[in-house]
Amino acid sequence: MSGSVTTPFWVELLLRCIHRSITVDVLHQLYLGIIKYLLTWCSSLMSESELDCRLQALPQCHSIHHFKCGWSKLTQISGNERKQMTRVLVVLLGCLVGKVPNNVLTCYRALLDFLYLAQYPSHNDDSLQYMEDALTLFHNHKQVFVTLGIREHFNIPKFHSLLHYVDSIKMYGTTDNYNTEAFERLHIDLAKEGWRASNTWNAIPQMTKWVERQEKIDMFG
Repeated sequence: MSGSVTTPFWVELLLRCIHRSITVDVLHQLYLGIIKYLLTWCSSLMSESELDCRLQALPQCHSIHHFKCGWSKLTQISGNERKQMTRVLVVLLGCLVGKVPNNVLTCYRALLDFLYLAQYPSHNDDSLQYMEDALTLFHNHKQVFVTLGIREHFNIPKFHSLLHYVDSIKMYGTTDNYNTEAFERLHIDLAKEGWRASNTWNAIPQMTKWVERQEKIDMFG
């Protein structure tokens, strides 16, 4: 398990189901988890220079960020940049044809389908079945990454979490109800912006005053 925890705290609890106690999270499990793996595997399937070259050759599209220097030069990647990379990855699938085995493309397509289906603002039995089908398609073809030597196994917690998305949606509603992205955004508004407005010495009282003034301005407006 993650963090080398071999005996979790809930192992002796009766009627336990830890996955019903922890809701799924699109930001950290999908964008900062699954997509991060997909991007890493791209670098394993071809050299960084070739991947950068293919990214630079992609035509510019409306609402899709054009990575004119490729991905290899990126260091700290924000959640928004990860979303833009996901959009580019959808387009990049066409560029990977002929470079990677068809099973790899199938896995990429299945996971991207699952990611976008998981973010639907409303669901019915059909859309939930589409999610199940996409996940099944991935599991049926994922062995190709082991065959190519990219992965030794798929005992990855964030991939395991995908199994609980449909049940979580059925129990708690669509994923936008409990996605942490909104709170991450508030961290920028209430902490980072307040820090920049301070002189960084004994900053907490200054940040508190700044947030209070911003709230009053918003109420006045």
